[in-house]
Order: sequence, then structure tokens, then C-alpha cells
Amino acid sequence: MAAELMTGEYSSSNMSKHTSGNPLQRMLLDRFHHSASRLLRRVTPAPQRILDAGCGEGFAMQVVFGFTNAALVGLDGSAGALQVASTLNPARRFTAGDLLDLPFPDRSFDLVVCMEVLEHLDDPARGLAELCRVSADWLLLSVPNEPLFRGANFLRGKNVAAWGNDPGHVNHWSSGHFKRFINKQCRVITLQTSFPWTLALCRIA
Repeated sequence: MAAELMTGEYSSSNMSKHTSGNPLQRMLLDRFHHSASRLLRRVTPAPQRILDAGCGEGFAMQVVFGFTNAALVGLDGSAGALQVASTLNPARRFTAGDLLDLPFPDRSFDLVVCMEVLEHLDDPARGLAELCRVSADWLLLSVPNEPLFRGANFLRGKNVAAWGNDPGHVNHWSSGHFKRFINKQCRVITLQTSFPWTLALCRIA
């Protein structure tokens, strides 16, 4: 299915990453997705309403949320990404929206997930505030673990002119810095790494 989707007019760096034939990249992504899924299984009581904010093309959704029958909404700002996501995840609901101004009332979801998005935002504190606003309890957040992420890119010859930094990454957190950033607005319950990413399971303070 992923290969067929790549033949269409839509493409993105995220889609290329998830459809890459590189076995090391595939292994790292699979490990990251399964780490996120294991963290979500620790959420109690089991969430009935979930938001995947910045869901992209829905590749992570297939693995991370494969175990749940909860009502799941995927949100993204790209119409092309949402079209791919709805094809890959036909049982889920999707909507277009801006993470800095989420189109949902306060406390709409038991769990809000936002993976690999905050590093792209010019105002990540505002983005985190919106995620906290629409969550009634739990959040799962992830970002690249710096400088390991950039170092890994550089060593494999990716974005060498930018010292390994991906285009669009305007925020760079180590695991410790990311925990401190989150704790200003909510409470980190579990922080773990899955090279080269940081994952944080959090609750509304």
C-alpha cells in the first residue's frame, strides 16, 4: 500500500522516511513506534477519546494505535497527508486543522498524542498549551533527541550542509531540556528514549 501511494502526485519527507527501503531506518522507526505503543498501554483508565495531533500520513497511527478501538481523530494541516492517512486507516476519523489553534473544545479528549511536530513550531509553548487545553488527562509527546538526531543524520550523509539538521526543525531539545519544557505546563510521568527520539508520557498538572 505504501509503495502504491508513493506513485501518486503527493509526497513529503515524512512519507519518504516511512516508505524507505533502508533496513536501519526501518528498524529505528519500528522500535520508536512500538515504544510509543507500549507507553500508551500504560494509560489508565483506557482512553475512549484520542486525538493524534499532527498525524501526517498516518503511518505511525497504524502501529501506535493498532491495539485500541477508541474513537480516534487524526488532525493535520496538509490535505494531501490526510488523504493518505484516511486511505491507510479507513476506520479512523480525520480533520484538517492548525495545532496552534485546535478546532476542539477544552478537555475534548482523554488522551492527546503529538509525535514529531513540536520541533517544527515557531511557538512550541503555544502548541503545547493547545494540546494541554484539549486533553482531559493524558498526553504522549515526542521530539528528536538532540544533538543525537542531527549527529546521526550527519554521519549518514543527510543534510550535511546544515550539520544534520532537518529542514523545518526550528527547536532542538535534549531529553532533559524537553522534560523541563513540558513540566512548565503539564507533568511528565515517564520519559524515555528510542534512538534518536525522546518520548514523554504526561498528565495535565
